[in-house]
Amino acid sequence: MSEDGSDPEELVHPAFVARALDWARQLTPEQLLTAASIDRPGASGYLPEAALARLVRRYRLEGSRELSDRLSQPLIARAYAYALAICGRFGENKEELAHEAMISFLDDLAKVDSIDWWEITFHRELRNRVKDAYRRLFKRHRQRSVEFADEHERSDGGKLANRLARDASLAGLAGKYLKTPERRRLFMLIMAGDLPIDAPDAPNDLVRLTGKAKSTLANLKSEFTRIVQDALAEKGS
Repeated sequence: MSEDGSDPEELVHPAFVARALDWARQLTPEQLLTAASIDRPGASGYLPEAALARLVRRYRLEGSRELSDRLSQPLIARAYAYALAICGRFGENKEELAHEAMISFLDDLAKVDSIDWWEITFHRELRNRVKDAYRRLFKRHRQRSVEFADEHERSDGGKLANRLARDASLAGLAGKYLKTPERRRLFMLIMAGDLPIDAPDAPNDLVRLTGKAKSTLANLKSEFTRIVQDALAEKGS
């Protein structure tokens, strides 16, 4: 950000990120993963989130997919904890807000290769995504209230609470069993059940949203369903 507060025309890593990246180049993969696990700012070996975002992308571009995926895990954990802390003021909606902000972050992390604001002002960008999520959530709730006023009682019978609990549970499963941000994103989209896989006459469907074939999404749904079933069986044992 420039001195007058406006965004610069060319994005560059700030000095603290550049130093962290230079230091990271000297580390072995094992040392790098150890450093990435340090989540206390100021601690020896700490890698800031902005630098981790670049490292996740760097190793993906260089073909070291496994290292990229493993580095993404502590980054996602830190981001989710920060998002939840920000969303705490929203009470019962904090999980839904954090979830929507994280979906936006994971989408950028998986699809963007060039430098962006996640690699410059990570926490500011995450706060902005939470604000965007709040606006979308408020709009949905306002529309829901109008519909209730016209046709229903204002109580939704616990539907919103159930959906929040469902999304929080799915996010936990995705983080535990799926390695890549893209697969976690697909897991959330498919298992939430909010959209059909293929429905040309509907306003949207998963084929159009993800750009993937109907057969691919059907196979993923089967795979993800087994993950949920195995997790439930493990919990019940």
